[in-house]
Amino acid sequence: MIQSARQRRKKRQDLMGIIGIIALFIIFGGGYYFLQSTNDPLDKFKCSIKNGPNAVTAIIFDKSQRYTNDQVTDIKTSFNLWLAGNEATTKNRRIDLDFFQEGNLVQLYVTDENSLSQPDGLKPRAELCVPKDFRDANQWIENPAFLKADYDNFISKFSSIIEGLLEEAEGTSPIMETLIRISNSESFQKHPNVSHNIFIVSDMIQHSDNWSHYPRKDQGPDWDKFSTQMAGSVYMRPRLNQVQVQVFYAKRQGDREKSIQKRSHVEFWEEFFFNANAKISGWINIDG
Repeated sequence: MIQSARQRRKKRQDLMGIIGIIALFIIFGGGYYFLQSTNDPLDKFKCSIKNGPNAVTAIIFDKSQRYTNDQVTDIKTSFNLWLAGNEATTKNRRIDLDFFQEGNLVQLYVTDENSLSQPDGLKPRAELCVPKDFRDANQWIENPAFLKADYDNFISKFSSIIEGLLEEAEGTSPIMETLIRISNSESFQKHPNVSHNIFIVSDMIQHSDNWSHYPRKDQGPDWDKFSTQMAGSVYMRPRLNQVQVQVFYAKRQGDREKSIQKRSHVEFWEEFFFNANAKISGWINIDG
């Protein structure tokens, strides 16, 4: 049977229609598969459920004494820059920004005797994964406005807590106790296969019933005395294996504090972290 030109043209149109429908299925099906494969659901801390955090960074904030106005400004400015992923310098020495990379779980703890005494252990005041920078959004599959909301929430949450802590002062300074409780906490240890970091904002003057760097009988910032008297105790074996430590060291203006914050004071903490198999990767002074 000989087909007319109209029939042949209609047949071609039908065939092109079928091919078009198949192409649409391929495009939309492939796009859906791509979106599903690139969509990474997040947990309540905004960390990847599939892969978990890239690293864990614990910020320890010491509120034993008030900081000077210059130190408050330095701390606020530096934290806002670090949390936003920008380089901040203090006396030409840099904080390791690897601590605050996208996908890292950041936790904020406070040296607080009341928190240490709680039966359920020391809990972070804030805990979130560093979100993706909205400026790096993939315009095809990501909404920059949503990413910016997450980004702003991350920075504001930590900044507001830190700003409040800068207004507080407690008197005691259980730095070692805080380090030990964090090192044994489920919050800090729940991701054993990633690197762990500790960032401390403190004058590092330990002061508690267990040990004090202030002059009192058989104590002080003397490692030999400490290691002899505390031999076999939990203070000699915190779980800080391979943890990178950076210290934002607040220099105090009082005569008692000045008499403590000498090279021997830094050496005490070098020995403490060395004994715990941790590594001090930065010690940055913030002068008053």
